[in-house]
Amino acid sequence: MKNILCFGDSNTWGYVPLLRRRYSEKERWPMKMAEALGDGYRVIEEGLNGRTTAFTDYLEPYRNALEYIAPCVISHAPLDFVIVMLGTNDTKIRYHVPAQEITDGMENLIKKLRFYYPADKYPLLPQILLAAPGPIIPLKTETSFDGTSAEKVRLLPKTYEALAKKLDCLFFNTQTVLTEKDLGGDGLHLTKEGHGKLAAAFTDIVSEYFRDR
Repeated sequence: MKNILCFGDSNTWGYVPLLRRRYSEKERWPMKMAEALGDGYRVIEEGLNGRTTAFTDYLEPYRNALEYIAPCVISHAPLDFVIVMLGTNDTKIRYHVPAQEITDGMENLIKKLRFYYPADKYPLLPQILLAAPGPIIPLKTETSFDGTSAEKVRLLPKTYEALAKKLDCLFFNTQTVLTEKDLGGDGLHLTKEGHGKLAAAFTDIVSEYFRDR
């Protein structure tokens, strides 16, 4: 059995644009991926609305992934594969951080994941897939994100890819499959079609990785 952890924010949790509820299991990309992969795979959903790579938000507490990743991987071990897709919430106006600092937060997160993974019990570290998040188009009425947020998200694939090479992770730019048409009415969260595109892309990556293992 291959255990796959999907660690992300609201677009992993399955937030329905504008409706403030969750897509069903059949509609969320981790579960759609699980269905496509079939027997022999167990997919663990670890999405949280508002989650950041490493920034603490006192308006929305408990969203700092750096503070949660250790108990998360210890709890879910053994793990064979981890998909990390974060960074969008780090572009919120109130954080005032550039794309490179968001990437630095991601670097600390990945290092901490590896450091605290219980290798004494499970010596093979899980393969990490670093996924750059999809585009956003914040509404003019949006108070947390703005045009600079959208620009930072556009920059993340380049800095994330360099980080993936540095840390020997797999890399995937979701902006190669997701477009603005895959965003719902809030300009931030994925449509069902967007979830389907992510599921298909991640299924291909995971299947190829384990094909000869």
